Amino acid sequence: MNFFEKLTNAIERNQSLLCVGLDPTETMLPEGADIFSRLVTWGTKLVEDTSDLVCCYKPNMGFFEQFGPKGVRALVEIIETIPPDIPLLLDAKRGDIGSTAEAYARGIFDHFHADAVTLSPYLGADGVKPFLKYPDKAAFILVQTSNPSAQEIQLHGEPPLYEFIAQTAKQWGSVDQIGLVVGATKPEALQKIRKICPEHWFLAPGVGAQGGDLTQALQAGLRADGLGMIIPVSRSVIAAADPRQAAKELRDAINEVRQQVVPTKSPSLKEQLVLGLFEAGCVKFGNFTLASGKQSPIYIDLRRVVSFSALFKLVAEAYLQLMQGLEFDLVAGVPYAALPTSAILAWKLSKPLIYPRKEQKTHGTGQAIEGVFTEGQRAILIEDVITSGGSILTAAESLRSAGLQVSDALVLVDRKQGGVDTLAEQGLSVHAVLDIDEMLEILKDKNLIKSETLAAVKDYLQA
Repeated sequence: MNFFEKLTNAIERNQSLLCVGLDPTETMLPEGADIFSRLVTWGTKLVEDTSDLVCCYKPNMGFFEQFGPKGVRALVEIIETIPPDIPLLLDAKRGDIGSTAEAYARGIFDHFHADAVTLSPYLGADGVKPFLKYPDKAAFILVQTSNPSAQEIQLHGEPPLYEFIAQTAKQWGSVDQIGLVVGATKPEALQKIRKICPEHWFLAPGVGAQGGDLTQALQAGLRADGLGMIIPVSRSVIAAADPRQAAKELRDAINEVRQQVVPTKSPSLKEQLVLGLFEAGCVKFGNFTLASGKQSPIYIDLRRVVSFSALFKLVAEAYLQLMQGLEFDLVAGVPYAALPTSAILAWKLSKPLIYPRKEQKTHGTGQAIEGVFTEGQRAILIEDVITSGGSILTAAESLRSAGLQVSDALVLVDRKQGGVDTLAEQGLSVHAVLDIDEMLEILKDKNLIKSETLAAVKDYLQA
């Protein structure tokens, strides 16, 4: 059972999105001479009082480290009192690379037995990958935090840095591994990131002492299924005269809002793409002659995408999602329609871009492939549409003849006319964002094409 499965079970069992933060200060601890005993007594009582009211516990490492070795030992003791069916999210905010990151991961997961951890994104994927080697654990990436001065950094650039981090972080692992920290004090940021990451879980600090509006936060951040958010609260519970009563009141308040709030269901990325392509005139119906000379009742012209910035951004995002988990050293664009998208993908992924020339170069170096590469490197091919697969196969053969490895090709649209099977016979796996059947069904559901048009195109494709 991974972290999010364990979390979902706890939410259903305790009917709670509340996560209690374990952030002790000396003034709230019981009297005594030994700080270790005082911390353990405090933490154990807090867990006993609230374990049927929470979905998660979130100890903050700094609050225990401030007491030195005894504080860290106390944290270990308190963790052991947490029921095994309640997940532990260790708020460590680690951020390093290489052997240091691996050491952090071992400490957090193997010795503190955390189910999840908070991480800084500043060092990129290298700072996160060691934590993702534990398949049943999760990493919550700091995206948009709740502190006032966060805007000095996180609002920098266009799009704002926090949006870029959200877009990038979701490429680092699956939705079963990656969560995002998004402050509840900024509902507009929650809403934007929910559109970027419709399926991910958010850790949303800021409700309670920091003044975040619970209703606005849940409205902006909940998924359509009423889940997808963990609401961590520390001071409002642990500093209360009756922590159990405070936790219960917060749990019930969250549930009351959840019942009232009907999250706006954002259209899926596929739906946004299909509607955007249709509106931009990239998908047309009628009678068209294809490059192969065949007649078709549907024409897909993706060269127009680059003239529509919002659509172009969606297309790039879709390709990036499709590239998750694939291994490659080079991005190789198939000329000419796919070259602009290939350039964007290479830039986003910090990978070199190459492309095989469509025509023989008769001047200069006379090279058949533009760009810099080394024999033996792996290239991933980018094309816009696949029909018979001829253009992709030609490009692959050109790259392979230069000593490059080519085993994967990405397309935006598969017309489902045999190209995928043809390329599979040549050792090429085709990964498509959309296929023609999906596009037709979405357009029909939105009443953008008539039933007879749908039938005509399907008959043509089957033939």
